[in-house]
Order: sequence, then structure tokens, then C-alpha cells
Amino acid sequence: MVNMLENKVLNKIDEIIDYIKESKTYKRFLLVEEQMNNNDELMNLINEIKSIQQELVKKEEMDLDTTDLNNKYQVLKDELYSYPIYNEYNELLEELDNTYQEIKIVIEKYLNEKMN
Repeated sequence: MVNMLENKVLNKIDEIIDYIKESKTYKRFLLVEEQMNNNDELMNLINEIKSIQQELVKKEEMDLDTTDLNNKYQVLKDELYSYPIYNEYNELLEELDNTYQEIKIVIEKYLNEKMN
């Protein structure tokens, strides 16, 4: 019985996943992600920012001055946000996250209504 129920639930989840994968937002997200990954300049900038973030965490843990590093981080972050493709990527990521949240809310609401 449990196995059959689990299979039914998983099948419905697969339908939801297929719905998301067929959406324009998801397809555009994949395209933008690929374009970003193929942009060496952009990826180098992202990696440099990640490296500075790690260095910042280490210095903060040791109570060292991070002023210069914070300034460099901010400059690089501003440069990153000057890339339209990066901004589009973030917007699409946010849209997808909102879709996931909406699905979660619908499922929770439905379960609560059925259980009460």
C-alpha cells in the first residue's frame, strides 16, 4: 500500500517538474545560465568575488581589519551587476524560486484543507 501511494505521489511530482521544465522561464533560465558559463570574463569575476568572500569570512573570524577587502568586494560586485546577463539570470532565478514557493504553498494548503 505504501509503495503504491509513494508511486502515485512521485508521479504527480514528476508532472509538476515537467510543467516547470516546459515553462518559458525555466527554458530561458537554462539558456542564460549557459551563456553566463561560457563568458570567461564574467565567470572569472564571479570566482574572484567568491574568493574575496571567503577571505572576508576568515579575516572577520580573526577580528582583522576588512575595510580594504570590503571596498574591493563592493567594487567587484558593482561590476558584476553591470552585466545584463547576470541581472537577467538573477531575475529568472527569483521567478523560478517564486514558482517553487507557490507550488509548496498550494500543496500545503490543499493538505491542510483535506486533513482538517
